[in-house]
Amino acid sequence: MPERTALDPANRRLYSDILRAPPGYAFDAAVATTYSLDFETALTVPATLAFQAAEARAQLLDTPLALLEGLERLAGRMAIFCEAGRIKAVPKNPNCLTALLEDTITEVLAPKGGAFHPKLWLLRFNALDDPGAVVLRLAILSRNLTTDQSWDLSLVLDGRISSEPDDNRALVLLLSALPGLTPRGATPKRSRDLITSMIETLEQVRWTRPEGVSRIAFHVNGLGATPWRPLAGRGLTVISPFVSADALEHLTQGVAPEAAQLVSRAEELARIPGPVLARFGKVLVLDEMAETEDGEECEAEDASLSDQPPRRGLHAKAFVTERYSSTEITMGSGNATNAALLSGANVEIFATLTGSSRALGGREEQLDAKAALGKFLSDYQGISPTDRTGQNAAEKRLDMVRAEIVRAGLTLACTSDGDERIALRLSSAHALVVPEGIEMMFWPLMAGAAQGTKLIRVGPEAQPLGALTLRDVTRWLGVRLRDLETGLALEFSLGARLEDLPEGRDKAILRARIADRGAFLRYMQLLLADPGGAAQAFLNATKDGAKRPGFGAFGEVPLLEAMVKALSGEGKALDDVERLIARLGDACDAAGDPLIPPEFLTLWESFRTLRQASARRSRKGSRQ
Repeated sequence: MPERTALDPANRRLYSDILRAPPGYAFDAAVATTYSLDFETALTVPATLAFQAAEARAQLLDTPLALLEGLERLAGRMAIFCEAGRIKAVPKNPNCLTALLEDTITEVLAPKGGAFHPKLWLLRFNALDDPGAVVLRLAILSRNLTTDQSWDLSLVLDGRISSEPDDNRALVLLLSALPGLTPRGATPKRSRDLITSMIETLEQVRWTRPEGVSRIAFHVNGLGATPWRPLAGRGLTVISPFVSADALEHLTQGVAPEAAQLVSRAEELARIPGPVLARFGKVLVLDEMAETEDGEECEAEDASLSDQPPRRGLHAKAFVTERYSSTEITMGSGNATNAALLSGANVEIFATLTGSSRALGGREEQLDAKAALGKFLSDYQGISPTDRTGQNAAEKRLDMVRAEIVRAGLTLACTSDGDERIALRLSSAHALVVPEGIEMMFWPLMAGAAQGTKLIRVGPEAQPLGALTLRDVTRWLGVRLRDLETGLALEFSLGARLEDLPEGRDKAILRARIADRGAFLRYMQLLLADPGGAAQAFLNATKDGAKRPGFGAFGEVPLLEAMVKALSGEGKALDDVERLIARLGDACDAAGDPLIPPEFLTLWESFRTLRQASARRSRKGSRQ
């Protein structure tokens, strides 16, 4: 038995570890797919990628300037694709920076009517001393881009350009399909270009094998004719929070019961007929079972249907197959269900690692009660299935309306109301009529649910949806559906097509976040800091920073040394400074004083002169 099996919970990795650049490399670009997401997590990702030091999500969320700079630096270099209608609701206190995610997040739908369910990150890093040297990182996850704290699995591989690349056709298939899965409108051009660039790299990459792994294979369901599923071997372990009887029967064909193990949720197992469970010699559950969200057609509950906080439990998916002296471990997004493995309705991503059983550990060793995952498991004792007939029917009614809203083609039109506010009107390309017994409410995301408007129908004739300041206008909508019979409510956020947005919205957001000289000077420190340790240094330095008088006085903030260092380097930080100065212009604080200290502008003029002279010398040298 290996010292540590592949599924040992001691093999832990934080999300921030996945995003961190290898030593000597810097982040270049990323493409991600997820079933669901929340805006707060999506906001912290760019800051983590840009600064590589902040571990605490809450700490970043409490530092808007770090979030702003992360978004500013990574504009056009990150694309996230998620299932339409599965962005978590933001009923109150939304962050205006979510407007800057409009071209980063693209909502898509599975082409065969199931769930868009893959959880994948592809990150490209360039060497600091050789931009031509590239590391591509692939992360295949079982978790979504949310605050879910369930027990999950991840596979993280680093790869480099090779004359003998791996077979990455399944990954290329998934990326190539993304722009065509949008239910309305087009995928932003910058996201399409990013995907094309990432595919070009992916087709040349060979992955570094984890210890004990001799072969790696990738599989995608929901985009081709025949869905992939694990082939039977002499032994099988299935780990899946959601299961269906048909899928379990297919997986265990030709496998003796004493050689089969199943780990799932007690609530799911209670729905499976006894003869199907009898195909597994061991049926196990986590000691404290819970689930938050997943996207299966047999899903019993959806976290977006309640205000309960995320709960811990099983969310990992894995299939362990023994073949003679080798072991295959398949992990990814798909559960042991019809939608994921049999019908191919869901879009899913899997990776299969093959190696000797001695190196990887066999099926029994993966669930060893003393040294591995087994110590967190107990035998399933059998429970009576909960009668959720009424609630399930209500959930289906609400989900049907959600699907109609997603496909309606919503548009938000902007007009000035003459009072420095932007009036918003909602319309749809296809008539949307709320069914009897369902209450439907929409609100502009930044207005909050308290400002929601109840609508009976949405059609080509635009209806008023409130008025906001320019900085608060965004294409994101909040939606609440309520089943009047049961009182069950469903809340989610959805993107609409935004028309006639006045110029200057992003500048207005920037000025709102940099409202005084103290904020300007802190932001300068962040722009000029070393990315390798900038975030944590900045977060530490600015803790309660608004209360520190030193942040309001230009002479007390040490910027000169950082500016000289930036001038002697590539000068990218000074490009960011120049961009910020141009965007702030002559903006003033609440007292009417210029946001940019005159002393700083005097200093900056000297640096601009030096940069221009350096640029002229470079051009002259290149001509010679």
